[in-house]
Amino acid sequence: MAEHQVLYRQWRPLTFASMVGQELVVNALRNQVRTGRLAHAYLFCGSRGTGKTSTAKILARAVNCENPKDGDACGECESCRRLQDESSFDILEYDAASNSRVEDMRSILETVQYPPQYGRYKVFVIDEVHMLSANAFNALLKTLEEPPSYMIFILATTEPHKVPATILSRCQRYDFGRIPARQIMGRLREAVDHENVKATDGALMQIARAAEGGMRDALSILDMCIGYGQDVDETLVRHVLGTSDRSFLFRFAESLINQDASAALGCIDELMNAGHEPAVFAREFAGHVRLLLVARTIPDQFAATMDLAEETAASYIGQAGTASESRLMSIMDIFLDVDSALRYAASPRFALESAALHACLRTEEADTAALLDRVQELEGKLKSLQDQIAGGAVQVTVSKPNTEPAPKEPARPRKASPAVKDRTMEQIWKDAMTQLARNDPGTFAQLGQGQLVSAEAYTFHWAPKSEEAGFSAAILAKPDKTARIEETLSSIAEQPCHFIVNRTPGSAPQPEAEAPSLDDVYKTFGAENITIQES
Repeated sequence: MAEHQVLYRQWRPLTFASMVGQELVVNALRNQVRTGRLAHAYLFCGSRGTGKTSTAKILARAVNCENPKDGDACGECESCRRLQDESSFDILEYDAASNSRVEDMRSILETVQYPPQYGRYKVFVIDEVHMLSANAFNALLKTLEEPPSYMIFILATTEPHKVPATILSRCQRYDFGRIPARQIMGRLREAVDHENVKATDGALMQIARAAEGGMRDALSILDMCIGYGQDVDETLVRHVLGTSDRSFLFRFAESLINQDASAALGCIDELMNAGHEPAVFAREFAGHVRLLLVARTIPDQFAATMDLAEETAASYIGQAGTASESRLMSIMDIFLDVDSALRYAASPRFALESAALHACLRTEEADTAALLDRVQELEGKLKSLQDQIAGGAVQVTVSKPNTEPAPKEPARPRKASPAVKDRTMEQIWKDAMTQLARNDPGTFAQLGQGQLVSAEAYTFHWAPKSEEAGFSAAILAKPDKTARIEETLSSIAEQPCHFIVNRTPGSAPQPEAEAPSLDDVYKTFGAENITIQES
């Protein structure tokens, strides 16, 4: 029986031409091989599975090839065959993660004094170089300063910030970016065709996204899927990855946005019964909310930016429109926090349910973030109403005034107490604002969008601070709001007070000759005789 080799080893590239992604790095190294302008030390940086070690071996074969072709090894000469069969000592691989001591480094560096066996260069590849101890780095530094002419050092790391500056300054640095999902999917398609396995494009794209830019991870996931002995589809990939389908994510997000705690807990129960890992789901759902934020920010470019089908992109854009940016940010922050908390939670399910309840009840909390959420929702509703008014969808009709006014009790003059009598108009206003902040925070928040521009004879004129605060003026000018503010002012002053809204930002009270406003209509005919009808 032939020995089986895992996919990521089968599909490890042997030439620059077979590399996927990293075009800038590949072009630079090929040009150096063609021109012979080789450096004595290279530093390859990037996340796992992006081709750092593979590129190091390709470069080692190319510089030792007897008949290179366009910067690539021919694969036919004796040097290429020996290096490919790993029977040559001209490439030395060193794992710094398991050999980090200075003694290990010194024993390896002793081989530097011996020239290559067959090729022109001896290549020393040090993987995870950031794991070396300080003394080991010092031992390496001495050799890097004055290397033999036949030595080339290739250092690979996922954390370049941990490499000392003295080492960095002696290396040519190349950064390996994450491989795009479309390019990973193309290589996966080649692999399944070679293995005579049927796989849907949706399943391969799902694997490519789960790999997060790492080709090795993608091929390993595909290998596990093929191991089930059936066609590779989206259901199988979700089972292997332990993830949820997209419709479930949309359902769960909808329950949180609508503050439906019962539906959210029901989704979690369904999730746990299906055997999914809470930590995996928390990360996956945070990614879903991230897509909603992107969809809300750039709806026109969303499909192309996130590489999604138009139908899928439309679903994200539709759900994103049901919540404000601050609401979505709040939900995403909660699930990013629970992702790390789940590692130490005694009961992962309890932690996930707690996060869901916090997300559902977020807008009911008396904190700053919740208040901002509520204000944003009110702004959206008010803007819609203003658009209707501007378009003529809302009309004001005046009913016939009642000629028989209801009998009124004669007003009884109240005598202000000495303490109230000595108060200034500004003090009365400040005390009223304090009382509103405690008893009616919504009205207080709207008043905060403007300022008191004048106050005399128990008449208080308020105006918005800017044009953007015009919605606050429209709300405060409504009879019920005006009456609420006048009632508060009167209770503080122990005198009848009047509150007037000036629509112009920062304006002083307007003269009586101005054109009548809706407030004047209310005062002339009585608020009880006026109704607002939608056409």
